[in-house]
This record gives sequence, structure tokens and C-alpha cells, in this order.
Amino acid sequence: MGQTGFKFFHDEPLFGLDVGNSSLKVMQIVSDKSQLQVSGYGLSGLYPTSCTNEGVITDPKTLGEALLDTLKNRLIGSINTRRVACTIPSSHTFSRPLKLPVMAEDELTEAVRLEVERYVPMPLDSLYLDYNISSHTDKEIELSTVAAPKKIIDSYLNFLDIMGLEPVALEPTMYALSRLFSTSEPASTVPSILVDFGSVATDLAVIDQTMLVNSTIPTGIDQLVNAITEKLNISPEEARNRKNEEGITSLDSEIANIVKPALDNLVKEIEKIIRYHNERNAPAHRAISQVLLSGGGSTMPGVVEYLSNVLSMPTRMMNPWQKMNFGELMTPSEFDRSLFLTVAGEAILSPQEVLA
Repeated sequence: MGQTGFKFFHDEPLFGLDVGNSSLKVMQIVSDKSQLQVSGYGLSGLYPTSCTNEGVITDPKTLGEALLDTLKNRLIGSINTRRVACTIPSSHTFSRPLKLPVMAEDELTEAVRLEVERYVPMPLDSLYLDYNISSHTDKEIELSTVAAPKKIIDSYLNFLDIMGLEPVALEPTMYALSRLFSTSEPASTVPSILVDFGSVATDLAVIDQTMLVNSTIPTGIDQLVNAITEKLNISPEEARNRKNEEGITSLDSEIANIVKPALDNLVKEIEKIIRYHNERNAPAHRAISQVLLSGGGSTMPGVVEYLSNVLSMPTRMMNPWQKMNFGELMTPSEFDRSLFLTVAGEAILSPQEVLA
């Protein structure tokens, strides 16, 4: 699968780091022939959402304390490298597949810049831009591009430098998930929509050999919890517990009536992506035939069944864990597994994918 990101060094062990809105995750995975061996993983305690703002790390001190606490006190197994592949939020990056005529490499770079300038609503000199060729014929080059604000990338590089870590890659969360999907999912050959239901936003992407379409909507777990808190006049902690325990298993319940409008917005976005894919990418790519969920919001009881029924399309949780060997390590709980999907996708970044 052709993927892209901001990559620096290669050919030595690395661990994955996923910096979320209120918690971070770490994981190291060693590839042993056809098996992925998990050597260590950890989930931080909650930290203030003010540690990041619009994708920029604004409080590296507090975030650093959370990372050190995770590595020292919350790590299951071990991490034996300072080299790190880190996610950046997809919701604050700009990614798009492109098709261009065959041309020389220096001409291709300039052509990509001109194309990206057309769809990114920011000056190019305020962005870092990268691209990767996913396929080509004698006449056409198909590639994926990603552009990210320099202030976001620089804040991550500064944070990793403060922590004494060596960055080997920074890439959008959805690219990490799509790598995990293509590497570990039994049904990865089937054209699919990946849905990452995060804290403050939900990212979506169409995967068929490569990432074809991606999108973000400003609906996340925090929005659902806030709505439950306000409507039922309960504490955020109680609202979160009721979301996690009751969910929408009954569509007539209080919780279902509150969260259903947000879920219906998600359904509309998925349907829009399906239409866009069918109009723009057919017949070169096949029709979408399944939806896979990840992220904390995907664990809400009843959400898989609801989306499957409304979309009339098979919907399930991503489940790459059967391809991973935890050995003697305690495996993550069923609830936590969804939280570790993105960092697992980052942790399986191979040396061959990292540019010198």
C-alpha cells in the first residue's frame, strides 16, 4: 500500500507513539517472519485537553510528564529504543490521491505542489508537503499526498527533542490505521471505509489497495459526553459511564435519543463518501463493501449494529489482534483494544517505509 508521511531515518528498531486529545499510547512491535510480536505497550492517564490546540502541542511539559509516567509506571513489557514513529492528527492535515501524467522527478515535485495548492486552504510556505507514488503505468502516475502545517510538525519535533527521542516518522493517524488494516486484517483485500471515532473528531477513509478518499467531521466522543451531560444534568464522568455501559442498544433509550443525531451526521458523511468514490474512482476501483470502526467511540454498545442497519452494509470493529503475538504479556482489555489500534499501525512501520 502506498502511504506517505514525514520520515527521516531508517533500518533500526522503533516504537509507535500516538498523542491523543487527552491520553497517549505507546507500543513496540517486532516483525518476526509472518508474525508481529508485541514487546511492550502502554496507555497514559488522562491529561488536560489544553496540552494541544488545533493539532499543535502547546504544553510539552505536561505531555512529557504523561509520557515519562507511561514508560516508567504504565508500560506492559518493555520498549528498548529511543527511535519513535509518531502520529499527528488527521483532522489537521490535508491528504488527497492524485493522478498525473508520467514525467521526470523534478517536474513531478512541482506538479504536485501546483495540485496541492489548488485544494489546500493555506499558503504552501506554511506547510510541509510529502507524496508517495502508489502505482504507475506508461502514461499515468497515481500517488498520495499529505500536507501538514509547519507549526504542528515543528511542535511535535520540539516535543520529541525535549524528551530525548529520535523521530523517524510523523504521519496522520489515518495512515497508521490504513497500514494496520492492510497488514493485519483478513478482509484487507475488500474495498472498505475505515472510521476512526476519536475524542474530538471522526476521521474516515476509503481503502482499496491504497487510500482513495479521506474526510473528517467534527463529531467525537467528547461531543457525545457533553450532550449527555447537559441533557440529563449529570456529571461528565456519569455521562461517559452511561455511554459506555448503555450505549444505543435500545433506540428508544435516553442515551440513544441524545447521541443519535451525531451518529446520523456520521451516516450522512459515510454515504457522501460512498457516492464520491463511486463517481470519481469507478470503474478503476471496486465498490465499497464494508465499514470498519476504530477509536474509543466505536466501543459504544449498539453502534456497530446501528450503522450496519442504517447503511445496509456489513459493519464491524477492526480486529487485527489475531495477527499479533503478545507472548507472555497481558493483552489489552476488550475495551482498550480499540484505543491501541492507531499506535499499533504506527508501531508496524517497517524500515523499508522510512526514507533516508
